[in-house]
Amino acid sequence: MPNFYMSNVTGLLDIDAIVQNLTLSKQQQLKKLSQDKALLQAKSTSLNNILSALKDLQSAVDSLNTNTLFQGKTALISDTSVLSAKVTENTPNLSLRVKPTQLAQGEIRITTGGVTNLSDTLNSSTFTLRYWTSNTTSIDTNINFGGGTIEDLARAINSAQDKVVASVYYDGNNYKLMFAEKEVGASTKETASGAVIEISSGALPSSLGTPDTVLQEAKNAKLKIGSDLTEISSPTNTFENVLTGLTITANKTSDTFVNITVKDSYDKANQALSNLFGKINSVLDLVNQMTEKGALFQGNSNLTQIKTNLFTLTKPLQNLGLINLSEDGKYSLNTDTFNNLVNNGKIGDIQSALNETQNNLKKYLEGTLKAFQIYKDTQDKQIETLDKKAETLQIALAKEQEKLRLTFSQIEALMYQNEQLKTRLQNFAVSLSEANKK
Repeated sequence: MPNFYMSNVTGLLDIDAIVQNLTLSKQQQLKKLSQDKALLQAKSTSLNNILSALKDLQSAVDSLNTNTLFQGKTALISDTSVLSAKVTENTPNLSLRVKPTQLAQGEIRITTGGVTNLSDTLNSSTFTLRYWTSNTTSIDTNINFGGGTIEDLARAINSAQDKVVASVYYDGNNYKLMFAEKEVGASTKETASGAVIEISSGALPSSLGTPDTVLQEAKNAKLKIGSDLTEISSPTNTFENVLTGLTITANKTSDTFVNITVKDSYDKANQALSNLFGKINSVLDLVNQMTEKGALFQGNSNLTQIKTNLFTLTKPLQNLGLINLSEDGKYSLNTDTFNNLVNNGKIGDIQSALNETQNNLKKYLEGTLKAFQIYKDTQDKQIETLDKKAETLQIALAKEQEKLRLTFSQIEALMYQNEQLKTRLQNFAVSLSEANKK
């Protein structure tokens, strides 16, 4: 059972103040351990940040593939409001004249009859809804409608299949049932060659009639290529693989031809180099923050050496003039030099310099990451050691304070008894003196 005491009950001793003074040395040791731990934690956080930046740089270096960076293609379009185009690295370099003459659209039909109110009750009916996916193939769905409103019928049709959307259409006088293709590209059939949506057997409720009124015809998109003689079609506005790797999407029709020019693109190489330099700059920013005057690692040679090493390791790219260095040491791509080298057929020189730089950085970063990881692990172990020391000291301090409080509470109790005894003696002496006077 723990000892129980109350401090300064009699006013004779301020036990807490005495205990605090007597254990001040241990308290100062604990404060020093806490300060040392905070410093180590701050250093560990900074080391973790530089490790993260170095790993990001390592990922950027490892992702460089000089064999594919210069294999990209791009499509230049004379009028992007009419169409867009996508190409792959396998698309041949060429110029192509194309003209969208028709955009794709889905078929929409309404019934010949209708109801005057949405609450009107329709009789039950059984029918087969047929959706043509091409001129020769179709999908049939049997629908058993038990009666209800026109909205109930639309819901029954929609829950039974996923090719046609049924809804209610108001023509100003009556509410009619409307049928529309859910996805334009699901069918290649055009209304000109026959209905895409039809009731192939059975019948709708008698008051609705048949879905023979066409609001919108189904049409495939059409694209003329090279001349007015060659035309291709697509169920959507996107024409896949018009030629190897070339996909064209029509935005609107045009009376004139649009020119598509496919040529080599070096955007991937440009972006890869810019990304590489961005990761280098992120590392340099952290190094500067960690080593500046008053910083935790001010003047640390292991960190400051990173800047020198990165400068040396990127020399192959510098020698080609591909790197711009700002006054504050930031790296950026010299796009003018890059473009000049490409235009003069010196892609091989860029690839060689990039390969050499990549190999240099790979070796350097592997060793540097290991070294800084060891450095951080050492900091973390020191933090663990301080935690153990602080825990041990805290336990010892608590025990010492408890012992001191108990001791001084006993002393205070004795002092109080002495004071009581002194008071009684004084009172006795006074009483005795007064008795003698009588």
